[in-house]
Amino acid sequence: MLWNDVVYVLLLLLSVAIGPFYRKIEGPRAKQWTGTLLGFALVVCVSGPAVLHPIITVLVNAAIITNLSWKKCHLVSLYFSFFYLLVIFRLGDYFGLSSPPTHTNLVVMILTLKLPGLAFEINSAATAPADDAQGANSDALKKVNFMDIIHYSFGYMGVLTGPYYRYRTYWDSLHRPFSSYVDPWPLTYYKLKQIAAFIVLFLAINHFFSSDYTQTVAFEEHCFLYRFFYMYPTFAGFRLRMFIGMALAECVCQMSGLGAYPTCCQPTPGLGPRNYKTIEKLSLDHEKAKKEEQDFETVHNMNVWEVELTPFVRHTMKMWNTCIQYWMAVCIYKRFPHKGLRTIATLTLSALWHGYAAGYYFCICQVPFYLPLEDICVKFYNQCEENGLGRKAWGFFLWWAKLTCMAYLGVPFQLLRFQEIIHFYKSLYFSGHILGLVVYLVLRVLKTHFLKKHQVEEHKKK
Repeated sequence: MLWNDVVYVLLLLLSVAIGPFYRKIEGPRAKQWTGTLLGFALVVCVSGPAVLHPIITVLVNAAIITNLSWKKCHLVSLYFSFFYLLVIFRLGDYFGLSSPPTHTNLVVMILTLKLPGLAFEINSAATAPADDAQGANSDALKKVNFMDIIHYSFGYMGVLTGPYYRYRTYWDSLHRPFSSYVDPWPLTYYKLKQIAAFIVLFLAINHFFSSDYTQTVAFEEHCFLYRFFYMYPTFAGFRLRMFIGMALAECVCQMSGLGAYPTCCQPTPGLGPRNYKTIEKLSLDHEKAKKEEQDFETVHNMNVWEVELTPFVRHTMKMWNTCIQYWMAVCIYKRFPHKGLRTIATLTLSALWHGYAAGYYFCICQVPFYLPLEDICVKFYNQCEENGLGRKAWGFFLWWAKLTCMAYLGVPFQLLRFQEIIHFYKSLYFSGHILGLVVYLVLRVLKTHFLKKHQVEEHKKK
């Protein structure tokens, strides 16, 4: 696994280094072909003969999107992409196919989102009003041909693992002037320094607190408190690994100029500008566009400090892999026909997208069981005086509870296999589940008394 990580980091660093040369290419056509050839070369490098999987995924989706009506191309593309990922690609060894390399899995995973995402953009463009502020029916989607889809799929920016970005974002990077007027190096340099520190920390933590150690006899011989608190540094190592990969992926996009938009247009991760009409106006006035402050929020996939410091699981989930969260929200959650099942359906699909290993489901699908505990804690937190000792105490408790929840559910994400996960939970006597239930029941009782007291005091004041 560590060698795969080294190869992954080196390829991403190479992609970062390519950025300044790519941005200097004049003409959208030349830049488009250069990005596609570089991206395809990266896919071949990590996949070898397994490159057929991403090729098939792209070609079939391109045929679906360009030949079917906007009314159904998004659904057909979605069903085909996930069928190919979950059955043909991941269960191919049952059909006599060889197991694909790890990095090919990442390539096909991001294509499984990008291609149906494009189809959903086309569907939204067909039904959007002409005055839509977010520009769902922008020029980017007026005429998407077969080769446009090939270029979007294999562009080297994000081809290995993301972040997810819309077709319109890709089109804007070629046809809008903003990438020519932004200097991405200061932000990239800041992130590269962070990444260097994260790599050092990751190597140290991975050496001393490996998740595999939880399966050994030596681990079981330690006292319960050691076994319980061991999950905190173990999960810290996992977070650092994710931070490194996602920050590097962001740097690749930044250095290529993809995702650069004026801040006045309110860019957000995944979506891009909320005020797209201003983007269209600024694109016609290059002198004014040069003076605008720009950012790369559109491809900001992981807000590290928000993830680390926020005391709330809900907010942490929104800040974690934000561009993928956007895709899940727009393509699945908001469009799922049964409102009561939206959360379950979205989380289940997210787990399936990651793979079949039990650890994905133990981690992702158990999160909703923690949220009622957090919701009741938040009520206590909100009723405390602003900046008071009570609110600070509740804030610290919420932060600790969030960290404990994520670590307790995050270790299975690393172990993956069902037997190993149960072995780990048994070594902790399922204390995370028991502790969460006990705290929830206690807070339910306290909430009743607190709210009564609070209501009486408010009544007396009146």
